[in-house]
Amino acid sequence: MKKGLAIVAVVGLYSCLETVFLLSFLFPTVFSFPSTYQAFVGWSQLVVIPGIAALFSRLMYGSQGWRRRAINTLLLGSFGLALFLTVFFSVIAEMVWSASVHWTLFIASAVILGGGFIVGIAWTIKRIQHRSVALEEARWLNDKQRQITATDRRWRNRGIRIALWIPSLTALLVGTFLVPIWGALSHVAQPRPGNLGGFHVPIPLTAVVLYCNQDPTTGHEWATLMRGHGSPLLSIFCPSKVLRLSSWGFHVAVSKDPSKTAIWRPPEHEQITGQRQFQVGRESVECFEYTPAYMRERKDLDYSSIIYVNCDGLGRFSASFGGEKTDLPAFYEMLADTKQLN
Repeated sequence: MKKGLAIVAVVGLYSCLETVFLLSFLFPTVFSFPSTYQAFVGWSQLVVIPGIAALFSRLMYGSQGWRRRAINTLLLGSFGLALFLTVFFSVIAEMVWSASVHWTLFIASAVILGGGFIVGIAWTIKRIQHRSVALEEARWLNDKQRQITATDRRWRNRGIRIALWIPSLTALLVGTFLVPIWGALSHVAQPRPGNLGGFHVPIPLTAVVLYCNQDPTTGHEWATLMRGHGSPLLSIFCPSKVLRLSSWGFHVAVSKDPSKTAIWRPPEHEQITGQRQFQVGRESVECFEYTPAYMRERKDLDYSSIIYVNCDGLGRFSASFGGEKTDLPAFYEMLADTKQLN
């Protein structure tokens, strides 16, 4: 039983670490050079993903010859996948080109190139099957020598069967609840994002913190958030669950600008649809809801569910909103609950 639980725990931990590693790809301010880091995350998958295959090889077939199997698995996963994709797209490109020249040339290339590609895949699968039989035989002999009981083997097999589902279930969970999980991890990467220049904004844990920083020159502080509803995975099967995002921004200046005598309001060509006023600490903030002109001019797209809001006052605090109207009440609620600490 302990062996089965250990297998499930190891694969679960590996899957969780891989999930966090991939989601860190979306944190642009965690590292000084996000583009370099994001490239590193992307290319490292050529090693990380085959790594879980090497882990399963260790769990299923034991420690005998595992180092050699792990190296072969990593090499096959890193370079074999790239080779497979190169050959696959080369065959497709050749067939598309031949179809544009003449249909007889297309049939010939389909038979020769397509048939050769299928034969190569079938040969590879057959070799893998033969290799699996040999590994299973070696594992069985090793179990006999170590006098592993039938109960231990049964628990180990149960653990392996459960562990095989963990990566898929992890991907399903992240795809279904991408924004809340992303939001929770962004709060870990950028703690206390709501403390801005003497103000405390009660940012929900499920809101994604995109940027939270202080200008080194002016000392102004700002935070840019993202809130979303729906699921990128469920929307494939249920169009009503399509992912809809909204952007929230908060800005706090170092000091009050004495030359500022009027608050910002949308230009005349923008269509103001609403106006609200909030008391944020000792400052009064006025919010204008409006629809940009370019959205009204686009007749081919439906922007009826989109709204923009700009909140400004004569003090240091300002805020903005852009996105789904359904997220606007939550934005206003957070604005009303914002406190001034000093």
